[in-house]
Amino acid sequence: MNRVILIFFLTLCLTSCKKEIDYGTDNFITDDYQKSEKEFYKYYGGKRGIIISDLGIKKFIDELHADTTDNDKLDILKVLGRRNLNWIENNDLKYLISKINSKEKAKCVMDVFESNIPDSKNMTIGNQIISIIETYRSKENYPRYGCECKIYDQDKIDEILKWWKNKNGS
Repeated sequence: MNRVILIFFLTLCLTSCKKEIDYGTDNFITDDYQKSEKEFYKYYGGKRGIIISDLGIKKFIDELHADTTDNDKLDILKVLGRRNLNWIENNDLKYLISKINSKEKAKCVMDVFESNIPDSKNMTIGNQIISIIETYRSKENYPRYGCECKIYDQDKIDEILKWWKNKNGS
């Protein structure tokens, strides 16, 4: 019964939300919407998503690596649930900081209940790591929103590196 309701609401929103959506620097697909919608269901329609609470931080980062062989593919990691602050330990922070400048292509993180299709063309592992660190710093659950697909600039990287240096006293 829950699946039927979920499918109904997803279909309703996907067919009615065809205008550009602006959530700060998050990007959502708005050009050729029908093509994007078909592509989304082609790749993700039958997949349930990963249960985020089953993964440690390193395994989760591994899951974020995108397919670099198909530039037209929507690179989205569908997740169920959220992770709380206890998910990230000090050793995990070291690992995340070491990858913060990564320009490797990454998937956007999308809650299975989210109805906006993110544009993952410019998403990098570094951007996703910044989102994870930001949830840690602000003591929020991850993902904070139905979709984590935010692009950050060098100023944000510098801010986090300064925070990390102060946190560790080095």
